[in-house]
Formats: sequence, C-alpha cells, structure tokens
Amino acid sequence: PRAVIVDDFNGDGIPDLAVANEQSNNVAILLGRGDGSFLEPQFFGVGIHPASLSRGDFNGDGLPDLAVPNYDSHSITVLINDKP
Repeated sequence: PRAVIVDDFNGDGIPDLAVANEQSNNVAILLGRGDGSFLEPQFFGVGIHPASLSRGDFNGDGLPDLAVPNYDSHSITVLINDKP
C-alpha cells in the first residue's frame, strides 16, 4: 500500500478505509464493521502506480469521492462515490 485515507464512504457512521495499492494499480475500499475489523475489500482499477489519495465531494452530492494521482501514467483518476 502506498496511501490510506479514513472516511465514512457508505454513510453508516462507521470509519472505512481507502487504500492506494501501488504495485497492483488499484484502490481498495474496506468498509468498517464497527468493531475495528473490516469487510473484504472492493477493488477499483486506477492508472499506473497510484501515488496518494485525496478526498473531496467532487460532484456535490455530500458523499466523499477520491482523486488518485497515478505517477507512471501521468494521470489522475477520480472515483465518484455512488453509495447512498
């Protein structure tokens, strides 16, 4: 893993994790169970070598979205959160 952000990505009030995985070129979202453990990760493909994570509400819906700069592909992937 290259970077980690903690936020409530599914709106249940429990902290979740977003993890940038540099070697596998993806971002994993791990939803928190509320007891310190997490559900199995959901993986989202991004560019080559995601270097970090930034969170923001990029589409104005009140949910945290992610921006992922990809070092070797010279690009930024925006992951829009569609969880209610």
